[in-house]
Amino acid sequence: MKVTDPRFNLQSDKLTVFITKGQNQALEKAIAEGNVGLVRDRPDPNGGPPTRAVGRADKAVYIAATGDVELTGTPRVQEGLNMHVATSADTVMIINQNSQLTTHGPSRTEIRQQPNEEKKDQASPSQTSPAQTPPAPALPKP
Repeated sequence: MKVTDPRFNLQSDKLTVFITKGQNQALEKAIAEGNVGLVRDRPDPNGGPPTRAVGRADKAVYIAATGDVELTGTPRVQEGLNMHVATSADTVMIINQNSQLTTHGPSRTEIRQQPNEEKKDQASPSQTSPAQTPPAPALPKP
């Protein structure tokens, strides 16, 4: 199943939709199960490109009233180069309507740094011959 919404995109093996009863029928919640993938963009307050959050889990529940998406079943969310990973199957991650992440339970965050363009142009230590390397300064005597 694939859902494309202005607020997010969702993909899963199974999708169950709940509609409110009565005259003004509307989406109440949606439950996605099996190989869940969620993409939600957060607008940049300075007008730049949005920040994309990509979540994966065994199950996701979207609550229409709040706009929250609750990820369960060893969830993980990547935002840019950084990855937030549950370290327990019981951990719950919630991505709100502003694409802000809240985690309940044990998790870890893997922070990765964007490669610096200037450093790519410079020779790395492994490419420098020993004759070009200045000697290390002497250590002070105790």
